[in-house]
Amino acid sequence: MGVKKILGIIFLIIYGLFVIGPFYVTVITGFKNINDVFSIPPKLIPFVDFQPTLEAYERVFNTRIIYTFLTSMIVATSATIIALIVSLFAAYGFSRFSKAPMNDDTSFFILLTLRMVPPFAVVLPIFIYWSTFGLYDTYPALIWTYTVFSIPLAVWLLKGFMDSIPTSIEDAAKVDGYKFFSRFRRYVLPLLGAGLAATVALVWLFLWNEFLFALKIAGGKVVTYTAYLPQLKLGQRIQWNVLGAIGTLASIPPIIILILFRKYIIRLYMGR
Repeated sequence: MGVKKILGIIFLIIYGLFVIGPFYVTVITGFKNINDVFSIPPKLIPFVDFQPTLEAYERVFNTRIIYTFLTSMIVATSATIIALIVSLFAAYGFSRFSKAPMNDDTSFFILLTLRMVPPFAVVLPIFIYWSTFGLYDTYPALIWTYTVFSIPLAVWLLKGFMDSIPTSIEDAAKVDGYKFFSRFRRYVLPLLGAGLAATVALVWLFLWNEFLFALKIAGGKVVTYTAYLPQLKLGQRIQWNVLGAIGTLASIPPIIILILFRKYIIRLYMGR
């Protein structure tokens, strides 16, 4: 075994520990009682350093957390679907009409800027906007806000995949008499399958974990699991074991998404 291969394996082990370590700590924290959480030195090995308990999970299922998970699922999924529908046609326009007046580099940069703006810079105006219309702390307000901030990312991702589809395929379909929507449905969408899957996965993951808008635009009647976390205090003491249990449960949907769409996401990062 060569030196480079040994160094590569060592690097992968260190990187794996760096990535998996925090998740491992989160998982085992959910099985500790509150006293074990604050022990020094930390207790890291179940059945050796501490006796696992389901105390935190019992508390989780006796609170609103299941409702908050369902809310997060509804909001993230709805916003992803709406953003994807809008972004499909926007990305098609950017890809196919490169000489259009509104399709220069500056205009596309303005589109991306909406995604790059720090949420703290716009959360107050958005809060005032929804309050003015009487939609504060409602599903439409949160879903629409998520949708608006997801569209630039979805357009940017889909445009790259759309550019890889030869226009000659559509030209041939046009000669055969297919109208736009027929061409789009029969030829563009099937060839865009991997791009759609990767875009859905990434947009949904970002929305599932979003915190600031969920806390400030909703957080009362409409409560996502991220907005519920600050409420987990016992007096002045944060219930880290309950947070660990929630973090473990909240990681299950993203893990499933990543497993199902892993090859499409890898294709995205490997240059499509």
